[in-house]
Amino acid sequence: MKKKASGMVFPGEYIAEIEEFQAGRNTFILDGTIRSSVLGNKEYDFKRRTIKIDQINSQELPKIGDVVMGFVEMLFGSMISVKLFYVNNRLYTSGLSAIASARMGNNKGWNRDRYSKKAKSIYRVGDIIRGQITSLMNSSIHLAVDGTDFGLLYSLCLNCGGDTVKINNGIKCIECSTYEEKRVANNYGTSLLKSLYQS
Repeated sequence: MKKKASGMVFPGEYIAEIEEFQAGRNTFILDGTIRSSVLGNKEYDFKRRTIKIDQINSQELPKIGDVVMGFVEMLFGSMISVKLFYVNNRLYTSGLSAIASARMGNNKGWNRDRYSKKAKSIYRVGDIIRGQITSLMNSSIHLAVDGTDFGLLYSLCLNCGGDTVKINNGIKCIECSTYEEKRVANNYGTSLLKSLYQS
């Protein structure tokens, strides 16, 4: 019986102990640990007790300086995880994600509730954002979302799920008029997204 792990690993990254598995394709042993020799996805074979790496083409890994688009798939602490679907205005289907600090940006990516004074993220799961790759350290793709060209590209209304438009330093629902403060890119809106899908 085989079971694929969901996580991606980078070259040199730890994947298992030699007491647990035998090193398979695209792996090597270092100080009693099995490590990946390529960029790829882990695949465990529990019957044979082996582990191998299904290699990802290195050209599919974004480079530092690349401009990317994606949707926020997770919020954790002061960070967001962004599933990438465009790199340098080209469709991207590798299924990789990047992380970004929600504290970045002109307003630090956060605002404060007027009653509790507690910082809260101005990004939500499902928001579409644009950013730039700044680092590939620590087995993660790091994304910056500050600057006029970066930040939120589109978000549905938090209150009713309706369409929204950019208003000053935030977005406003055209159906229920709910306003949210956001870190909004200068070309926010559905017209940008439609042009990408038609290209």
